[in-house]
Amino acid sequence: MKTQLRRSLVSLCSVLLFGVAIEKPAHAFDAAAAPYYHAHRLVEIASGRKLNLYCVGTGSPVVIFDYGWGGPPTAWEYIQTAIGRLTTACTYDRAGYGFSEAGPLPRDTSALVTDLHQLLIAAHLKPPYVFVGHSLAGLNGVLFADRYLKQMAGMVLVDPAFAHQDVKFNAIPGVKEKFAAFAPDYAECVAVAKSGQLPTDAKRIQDCLDRDPHDDATAKAVKDQWDMSVAHWITLQSEDGSSNPLSSGGDVDGAELDAARRNWGDLPLIVLTSSDKHYAGFPAKQISAMSELWKSGHDELASRSTRGRNIVIPGSDHYIQLDHPDAVIQAIEQVLKMANQSRD
Repeated sequence: MKTQLRRSLVSLCSVLLFGVAIEKPAHAFDAAAAPYYHAHRLVEIASGRKLNLYCVGTGSPVVIFDYGWGGPPTAWEYIQTAIGRLTTACTYDRAGYGFSEAGPLPRDTSALVTDLHQLLIAAHLKPPYVFVGHSLAGLNGVLFADRYLKQMAGMVLVDPAFAHQDVKFNAIPGVKEKFAAFAPDYAECVAVAKSGQLPTDAKRIQDCLDRDPHDDATAKAVKDQWDMSVAHWITLQSEDGSSNPLSSGGDVDGAELDAARRNWGDLPLIVLTSSDKHYAGFPAKQISAMSELWKSGHDELASRSTRGRNIVIPGSDHYIQLDHPDAVIQAIEQVLKMANQSRD
């Protein structure tokens, strides 16, 4: 399930938030990935918990990166270094991920955004901020802007999730049933983590560990450590359920975004949309409807600012930052330029 959930993303919420049958591009372990496999600055936030923060570069505005459901922390490896040559560029592990401590449940969008804002304050990273978020983190970026617009210099959303998309996808005939058939069994991976023993059978390895044949020994060991954490799996389940209209709590994230929605004015904003997301196993008619819905959701996000743009990146799958890192870097550079022009 780990490989499926992270790469094929087969649970209902994960499929709708992050695409279907998505494969992250394989790449060898390299120096760019190395910093993400050890802790950096463990910052105590207001609740007494510590979150792992990794910053490079200096200057303002601060660019803060947030990744999608399930990670991985290395998602920004090609981007952060480049932006760090221009200004302060920071990644962090959300509660329950990587080297950060777990947070109280539920792990809904409000909890994630509260944690991030407390982290920025505790780390003495002063506004203004440019938020860069991928997939699930699109929800976080929208709520962050709604809550803290005056602290924002701009935003780049990379193939982002958007409010109520689960409900909208479910309205396409046949989609709801197909997604429901792939609902994940979190209990299986929680049980593996509780055992304290790495699984030896192939199915459990495939289901519960994030194994990449291109990883070196360090990457493999650290990923196994993350995946053998009970708190990590509980975090994933809670993040998943918070936006799932079929969960016991319903679409909590969508309700939070509705309640906080505000006018973003002329906030520098670029949304990047993948052109080649693969919905494996779906009929062509459904794929066409799903792709159109995905783009229209991104068009609506971009329209929330008078300077918002939605750009479709040719030849890209869901992980645009790995397929075409230059496109993401250019988008951030454009937002930084607009932000600096606004301050002049």
